[in-house]
Amino acid sequence: MAFISRIFTNKTIRAGGIFAFFSFLNQGLNFLLLLILSWYILPSSYGQLNLFYTGVSVVSVLISLSSQGILGVKYFKVSRVVLLQYIKSILLSTSLMALVFLFVSLVFYDFIEQTISLSLTFQLICIYICFVSVIYALLTDIFRLEEKPISYGILTTINTLVNVVFSLYFVITLHLDWTGRIWANVVAETILFIVSIWLLITKRYFIFGFPTQKIFKETLAFSIPLIPHNLTGWLRQGMDRFIINAHFLPSLVGLFSFACNFANIISIAGTAFNQSNSVLIYKTLSTDTEVGRTYLRKQTGIMFFVFLALTSLIIISCILFLPFIFPHYRQSIKFLVPLCFSAFFQCVYLLFTNFLFYFQKTRQLMAITFTISIVHLILSLVFTPYSVLLTAYISLFSSFLQALIVFLYSRRLYKLF
Repeated sequence: MAFISRIFTNKTIRAGGIFAFFSFLNQGLNFLLLLILSWYILPSSYGQLNLFYTGVSVVSVLISLSSQGILGVKYFKVSRVVLLQYIKSILLSTSLMALVFLFVSLVFYDFIEQTISLSLTFQLICIYICFVSVIYALLTDIFRLEEKPISYGILTTINTLVNVVFSLYFVITLHLDWTGRIWANVVAETILFIVSIWLLITKRYFIFGFPTQKIFKETLAFSIPLIPHNLTGWLRQGMDRFIINAHFLPSLVGLFSFACNFANIISIAGTAFNQSNSVLIYKTLSTDTEVGRTYLRKQTGIMFFVFLALTSLIIISCILFLPFIFPHYRQSIKFLVPLCFSAFFQCVYLLFTNFLFYFQKTRQLMAITFTISIVHLILSLVFTPYSVLLTAYISLFSSFLQALIVFLYSRRLYKLF
């Protein structure tokens, strides 16, 4: 009972619960929007829409050079004046990369259009969305670091609601088909961009000027190794589906993806709790007291068992109820155990990866995650033709290996256990 009481009275878990609530709310609203739009957008149009957002997912990583991550690392380390220099570095690197993308798009727009079937207009929209979203991400990061999950949740929910409302209006009322979803995204990002700039200025986090050369170089040294690291998720999860589709019927891709949806619940919860847990880690490491170390050790242990309990609950619930609620997907149950425990080990990885971020070991982190992703891809290419179940266990193996190596490396930096 005392252990359960500590769980419900733990500040980080409460904050993580709020982050998780808003994450699930926003995911639910987006899923509902997808179901509604499926009645009005043709299947062929969905392909073009997916191509656009595939481009967004790649450009969004490259346009900021993954530089936002340094904000959380430095927030509890440096003074407000120095922190503003890092924010200037983030904005400068993002602006320079946006100009590079703009130049490439204007010069090679015809080649790009032939390659990915996106006209110049939508190439420019892609760059615009990725650029302004960096400002919005800065504000949400600051809310997270200030430990204001309610403010964070309200802002992200407003973003989702604006997207939903304008998507329905442009697609259903104005009959803009797949482009309506993109124009709605433009409206939402523009509104949030203006609100974010205003709030950042009000909170005195946004000032014009250039960073010092030293801090700008430090920001780039921290962030550039994170680019391949941030692309590893797509490399592992996205490629699995392509490989399955190349060797089996589309129905097996559907069953595998359906099971992944339940594993994603665990991943979403882990990511949401990490929003508050990473702040606790950075704050504790900035003072580095024995009391803080002990508290952090207990906190990590509690989070480990919370994730384990959530994983067990989802697996048991799916085994008991999925055949009755979704009888057509009963064959996906065999994928649940490996995929859900793969998500569990991804949550464990998040408990220790923050130590590498804090001590700015991003090159080492990139080497770990990218190497494991390549191993995952090779194993998937070799064994998936024999069985899709093997693909699920490959996911479990790579997530376990990644969590183990990151845990062992974190002990070299900060011996928590």
